[in-house]
Amino acid sequence: MSEAEFELHAVVDEDGFVALVCPDTYSGYVSEDWTLDQVLATFVEQMNTGALFAVYLGPDLANASLRISDTPSTAAARREVSGLIRVGEGGLWLTDYTQLTMAAQFSDTAPYAAHHVRMPAPSGVYHVTLRQFASSYEDELDPAAELVIRHSEIGAICPRLNAVPWFE
Repeated sequence: MSEAEFELHAVVDEDGFVALVCPDTYSGYVSEDWTLDQVLATFVEQMNTGALFAVYLGPDLANASLRISDTPSTAAARREVSGLIRVGEGGLWLTDYTQLTMAAQFSDTAPYAAHHVRMPAPSGVYHVTLRQFASSYEDELDPAAELVIRHSEIGAICPRLNAVPWFE
């Protein structure tokens, strides 16, 4: 395994989501009176176009530690899910559920806020994998999850999603 070119540390958002967004292509506006089903359907649509990668780890991992790197750790994951994301000039941002729902409600709201983190990913196609290690805080694992972002081939294909991963 090669040494990581980047490693960042963040947390799972307060709602239990991990989300990466490409603002150049993300189209998340739904309506001022959106429903949860509409927002989740929009998330799936945007993930299938490569503008978003979102996974729900749940309330037991809200605010838990999150490692972000281009190289996976050697720890065994309880579960993992992957997708493709297409990064443009606007970059790739770690965002949160609250900001995505604000963008769903207001057409002039960006899918990320100034306090969010821009990932070190220049324009291109990336294979993203979320690896979950802990099931709750009681597991006392650090990190509780990791996000692996690796440059991918332009023609790479990932299976289409029918739902936000692990949202039950």
